[in-house]
Amino acid sequence: MTKQDLIERVIQSAARQKGLPPQMTKKMVGQLVDVVFGEIGGYFVRARVTRKDNPRFTYPGFGTFTKKRREGRTGRDPRSGEPIEIPARVTLAFAPGQGLKSQLNKK
Repeated sequence: MTKQDLIERVIQSAARQKGLPPQMTKKMVGQLVDVVFGEIGGYFVRARVTRKDNPRFTYPGFGTFTKKRREGRTGRDPRSGEPIEIPARVTLAFAPGQGLKSQLNKK
């Protein structure tokens, strides 16, 4: 799904929902999507990973994003087989929530 697909689906869902303004434009929804993802991304950029705490963002029914630190390690170059150093990195992990899992496994 692309950003444009998401915007169109949000507008279609808003048209079916009661209480949501029918005059929502693609530009308005696009700006809202940008703000939401910008805030989530900014949170993870600013948040610190500690030994006791990994920053997380949970959206009930969908899942949890968790910021994690991966330690540096030694790997192998697949072409030559030479050992290479892989530097430490910060990454995000995603764990789907119960609602999403049950929707994925419906028959």
